[in-house]
Amino acid sequence: MEKWQVQRLKNRYGFELIETHISWVLLGESLVYKIKKPVDFGFLDYTTLEKRKFYCEKEIELNSRLSKEIYLGVSSVVEKDGEIFIDEDGDIIDYAVKMKRMPQDRMMNVLIENGKIKQSYIVSLAKKIADFHLKAETNEYISSFGSVETNRFNTDENFEQTKDAVGEFLTAYQYNSIKEFTNRFYEERWSLFEKRIRDKRVKDCHGDLYSRNICIIDESTIYIYDCIEFNERFRYSDVASDVAFLLMDLENYSRYDLSELFFDRYVYFSKDRDIGEIINFYKIYRAYVRGKIAYFQSQKEQANLYFDLSFGYLPDEYKPKVIVLGGLTGSGKSTVASFISKKAGFEVLSSDIIRKELAGMNPHYKDFSNYKSGIYTDEMTEKVYRELCNRAYNLARNGKGVVLDATFIKEKYRKIVRDRFRRLGIEPLFVFLDVDEKTALEHFKKRSKENSVSDGRYEIFLKQKEELEKPEYAFFVSGSKNVSEIADEILNRVGVKA
Repeated sequence: MEKWQVQRLKNRYGFELIETHISWVLLGESLVYKIKKPVDFGFLDYTTLEKRKFYCEKEIELNSRLSKEIYLGVSSVVEKDGEIFIDEDGDIIDYAVKMKRMPQDRMMNVLIENGKIKQSYIVSLAKKIADFHLKAETNEYISSFGSVETNRFNTDENFEQTKDAVGEFLTAYQYNSIKEFTNRFYEERWSLFEKRIRDKRVKDCHGDLYSRNICIIDESTIYIYDCIEFNERFRYSDVASDVAFLLMDLENYSRYDLSELFFDRYVYFSKDRDIGEIINFYKIYRAYVRGKIAYFQSQKEQANLYFDLSFGYLPDEYKPKVIVLGGLTGSGKSTVASFISKKAGFEVLSSDIIRKELAGMNPHYKDFSNYKSGIYTDEMTEKVYRELCNRAYNLARNGKGVVLDATFIKEKYRKIVRDRFRRLGIEPLFVFLDVDEKTALEHFKKRSKENSVSDGRYEIFLKQKEELEKPEYAFFVSGSKNVSEIADEILNRVGVKA
C-alpha cells in the first residue's frame, strides 16, 4: 500500500492520520486501524502482502495477552473502482490491525505529564505486569535469548550503529564508558545470566513496555498494548529487560518516586529476588536503545537526554566528581577552588565570571550596586546559577571533574544542581566554607589589593549572613584554615588523591 492510498482512506472515512517509521495509524472516533508500511529495516520486514498479514495476525495474538478487549481483529483494505475501502468487497491490497480507540487523556504518559498519575495506579500496574511475566511462555529456545551471547549481539549492534553519533548526540567519554562497563559486566557476571535462565526468568515478554503503550482507566482497568511482534530477538528476553524499560521511562520523566514504587511492588508480586542484581544493566541498555532511535531520527535533544540517562546508570567509578563550593562572600571559595584545580585537575566555574559574561561586561569591571540590584537581582542570579549548572553538566558529560564556585546561600539554587545532575547519576558534594567576620575582613582587604573579579565586600557579607539558609547535608569546612589544607580535606571527601 502506498501513501496516496492511505490518504484516500483517511479522507473517505474522516480519519486522523499518524505516521511512524513503520506504520500508518488511522484514528477514528471509536476505532483505530494500523497499517504496516512495506519496509525492510533488517530487524523488521513488511515488504510483502503475505508478511504484513502474518504480522497483523501476530500482533493480535500477542497483544491479546494483556489487552484482549481492545484488539478486534485483522481488517482487509480493498480497492474497488479506483476507491479504497475497509472491510468491504473488492481486491485486497493490504491488511490493518483493528483496535478500539483508547481515551487520550488516560494514556499513562499524558497522566504523568499532567500530574494526574496516582500511586495506586502504579501498584496495580506492577501487579498486572508481574502476573503477565509469571504466566508468559518460556522454553529452551526462548531461554537462549537471555544468554550472554544474545545480549552481547544486541549491545554490540547498538555500539556499532551509534559510532557516528559520538560528538553531537553523546560524548566520546559516555560512549566509551557505557561500552566498557557493558563488556566488563558480561565478563564478570556471566554466571548471573545463566542463573536467570535456570530460574526461568527469560520469557516471551512485551518488548516495548513504556508509558506511551499503557492506558490506565482506573486501578482495575489497565491496557498494555503494542508489543513487539516483528522480531523475536526484541521480545524474548529476561523479564528484567521489560521492567527496566518502564523504570527508565519513568525516570526519564524525573519520576523517581514512581519508579521506586513500581520496582518495589513488582519484586513483591513477582517474588523475583535476584532482579536487582541485573536491573541497572538493562536500564543502561534500554536508555541507550532509546537514544539510538532518537539519533536515527536526528532528534539531538532527545538523544542527549537518553544517552545521559544511560550513562547515569553506570557505577560511580565511571563518573567524574562534582564539587559545589559554597559560602558567604569573602569566605575564600575562589582561592580554594583554584587550589583544587591545581592539585587534582578539576575545572573551575565561577559565578562571578559567568555573571559578567551574561551581562556583557568585562570580568574585571566592578559593579558596586546596592544589594540585589544592578547585575545582582534575584532574576539575574537565577540565570547565573542555571548557566553555571549547565556548563558543569556538559563538563561532567565529558568526564571532567568540576568545581562550582558560588555562594549557594539559598536552597533553591542548590536544588537546581541536585536536580540537574540526577540524570547523570552524580551526587554532587556540597561544601560550605564557614568563615567568621574577622577572617572575612582579612580576605576583603587582601582582595582589594588584587585584580579580583569579585564584587563582594563586607556589607554584602553581612546581608548574605542574614539570608543564609545553611545546608545541613553539606560538608562544612572552616575558612580560617590553611587553603592547601582545606583543598586536601575536600578532595579526600570525594575520594580523589591530590
